Amino acid sequence: MKKWQSIGIIFILYVLAFFGGLYSITYLNEPIWFEVFVFDIVMTIIIYLFSLLLKNASLYDPYWSVIPPVLMLYVMIKINAFGFLNIVMLSVLSVWAIRLTYNWSKNFDSFKHQDWRYDLIKEKTKRLYPLANFLGIQLFPTLIVYAQIYVIIAVAELNLDLGLFALIPSLVVLISVYIQFVSDKQMYEFRQQTVKKRVIDTGLWQYSRHPNYFGEIMVWWGMYLFYFSATMRFDFLITAPILMTLLFVFISIPMMEQKILSTRPEYKDYQATTSMLIPLFQRKAIKDYK
Repeated sequence: MKKWQSIGIIFILYVLAFFGGLYSITYLNEPIWFEVFVFDIVMTIIIYLFSLLLKNASLYDPYWSVIPPVLMLYVMIKINAFGFLNIVMLSVLSVWAIRLTYNWSKNFDSFKHQDWRYDLIKEKTKRLYPLANFLGIQLFPTLIVYAQIYVIIAVAELNLDLGLFALIPSLVVLISVYIQFVSDKQMYEFRQQTVKKRVIDTGLWQYSRHPNYFGEIMVWWGMYLFYFSATMRFDFLITAPILMTLLFVFISIPMMEQKILSTRPEYKDYQATTSMLIPLFQRKAIKDYK
């Protein structure tokens, strides 16, 4: 099956999941946050079932970037909240979603391949893999992202026409998206080199071992700033970007670095010189990693 055919199938399955989720909340008469929560969980379950049929958990991969703006738009339509701040939020969130989804599609090959992390989980969990797939690979990320969506819903319900207060959060999100774009582009070019170095240590990667992850985390801190700029108060919603940060710091990054070290032990020297996440100047002169 060709790449475009596989992406076409994914698009159709996501549309089916959307309408399945929409149908599940048809008769709900609950607060909007709970309605969206059910919508989100049902879509995740449907994608999970489709991934079982395809025998490939990577079907879930674009869910991370595709669903947040869809759910925000649904909220805005549902409660008729098209204030200036909400439109700005949706716009910058859509920029993030389009870029990340495009990057996924560029790296996506076909259903013949599955993310190496999922293969690792499958190897470790064996017969329990279907459960691990649902809970760890699909439901857990959905819940983390839903925490961010909950913040967005809280802002959307205010339906404010704030102009100046939207400037800083918008810049934070857009700059973070640009950091992701540049770091992903640099990594792509690094992998295309004829004479390959074993570790990328140029561009943004000389300041952070994971500048793309840093950009992703900062997107969600930027979305939280929309809430803070609208309310000017700290409350429990700050746990949303904190949870996103912890996901990368304690799960995604360690898994990635463990894999790299298993094949490139010289990566340990790069770890010693370069910040894990936040871009910083190197602690000492960089070595030539070959």
